[in-house]
Amino acid sequence: MSRWLLNYTPPAVVIRLLTTNGLIAYMTSWVLYLSGASSDPRLLLPAWISITTTLTFIYHATQNRATIKRETAASLLVVSVASFVSMSSLLLQLHLTRENEPEVPLFVLTRKIWDFAVAVVQRMRVASDQVGEL
Repeated sequence: MSRWLLNYTPPAVVIRLLTTNGLIAYMTSWVLYLSGASSDPRLLLPAWISITTTLTFIYHATQNRATIKRETAASLLVVSVASFVSMSSLLLQLHLTRENEPEVPLFVLTRKIWDFAVAVVQRMRVASDQVGEL
């Protein structure tokens, strides 16, 4: 973003920053909805973790690697991966052991898509069996 100040006029930079901010706000609202945090504040932690993980991935994918020393990048990578794995395993454990919690819309949607795909495969299998009997 600092290159924007050097290469573009101030109004163009402001428009770019507002556009980026709007895009991040829209995506944040979708993450909050899909995680169920918009209806239950107890689910804000998984939503926040999803948002920060996504933003960290985007940052690392778009950064200029020439300005960072290899040792620093390697140590950050190791710590990031270890933190992500431990955080994900703890969240999975919390999710599997919870009771009387509301359904998370993302999981409900994924389950419906999975059930639909299984039904389609079963129909295809039955149709192919019927064609084979003829």
